[in-house]
Amino acid sequence: MLNVVTGKDLKKIKQESSQIADRFLKLNKNSTLENHTGDTLNPTDLEYRAVATSLFGDLKVFIIEDFIQEYTDEFLKIVDAIGASKNLFVFYEESVIKDVEKAITGAGGSFVKLDAPEKAKENPFAITDALIARDKKKLWQLYRQEIDRGESAESIMGRFVWAIKTLVLIQKNPKDTAVTLGISPFVYSKTKSAGKAWTLNDAENFYTNMLFGMKPGDEMEHHLEKLILG
Repeated sequence: MLNVVTGKDLKKIKQESSQIADRFLKLNKNSTLENHTGDTLNPTDLEYRAVATSLFGDLKVFIIEDFIQEYTDEFLKIVDAIGASKNLFVFYEESVIKDVEKAITGAGGSFVKLDAPEKAKENPFAITDALIARDKKKLWQLYRQEIDRGESAESIMGRFVWAIKTLVLIQKNPKDTAVTLGISPFVYSKTKSAGKAWTLNDAENFYTNMLFGMKPGDEMEHHLEKLILG
């Protein structure tokens, strides 16, 4: 059995995970609980626990913190075994990518998505700042925050297009000023400084892949995930 709890508030997702485990423990009187993290449990050990059966028929509950993001590829290989297990596995994470979410539901798993804190709504340009700075970790976190609170991937891509077009314009015209390029002086200064993390070729390739690289049948949310993590 597989349950995944995601959210930005660590206290809330831990409480929700504990409640899921408690319900199982009450229904299965002889079951026992183990707590783990990605540091105390590796994929081989996890797979063994998923397929193992007790001689006495007692079941186990495993609450596991930050495993899926640490071992994404390995988790995808054993997710079906976890979903089919008679033991209960409760993972709690800040977020998971679309491929993982699909694999979990395909394996019969359940999701609990808790709301992001209100402070995630403060700055709609923080995500483009992270993009131009090529801060992959921050960009991914901000992307998941926006998606989880209901922002469309299409809306986010619109801001990405604007940010990269601005960057390319500045890089192609290094001697021009903000006024001659028709860009806000603040945006010009910020983009020119942070944009040193990009070559012109990298920026143009990213722009092309963003607009024309989505595979048939793919979803925009998944398409942007691959660009961000690529």
